[in-house]
Amino acid sequence: MLFFILKKYKVYLTIAAESIALSLCKPHGDLFNKLRRYFSIRIVRNAGATVNLTGVIDDDTDILIVNHQSMTDIFVLEELIGNDVRFVGRTGIMDKWPVSVVVDRVGHITVDQQDRRAIIKLLKDIRSCQGKKVVIFPEGTRSQTGKIEAFEGGTKLVVEKLNLKAQPVVIKNILSIYNEYEQTAKSGVIEIQALPAITVAEGWYEQIQQDMKAVFEQP
Repeated sequence: MLFFILKKYKVYLTIAAESIALSLCKPHGDLFNKLRRYFSIRIVRNAGATVNLTGVIDDDTDILIVNHQSMTDIFVLEELIGNDVRFVGRTGIMDKWPVSVVVDRVGHITVDQQDRRAIIKLLKDIRSCQGKKVVIFPEGTRSQTGKIEAFEGGTKLVVEKLNLKAQPVVIKNILSIYNEYEQTAKSGVIEIQALPAITVAEGWYEQIQQDMKAVFEQP
């Protein structure tokens, strides 16, 4: 428990420091981008983790479909992908300080799940990110079971409506290293596996759910 508390303190202190640093820089200038990457890596290291990627994230992928278990997922993926990435997250988490400052300065996409027009805004926001990778979590929120939960329909609609090149990515073991639900932590390697980009055809969305679950459950 004490080990977890120390790591959580360091993680949130680093996020707070990032929020202050980015608020003092011109958005997406050289210094801004260097600081953003520096803090993303520091947050992951302060959680006690390094990152190992199996497979290749294609350069021309528009949207990454990723399972979601921890806020740390965002910083792990930023370390892998770099600065040209935007995350889709729901209000209630991404609009709380200090995370909200980083979200606003970087230009991440927030979704109010109580707003009936949310999907229209989401389509518009993702369309405006052309040339950057977007990460979307199809479960709609963080899984608290340690498993990949059922996918909501929004991701399928976005990919098909905007004709995006989509690629599934599986984060396999982050909760075994840093788990805010159970308040446990240890040092280790977060394993991430990039699956091949999908071809949109009948049943494609159901198929990637099965494929991601199969990869996630591999020892």
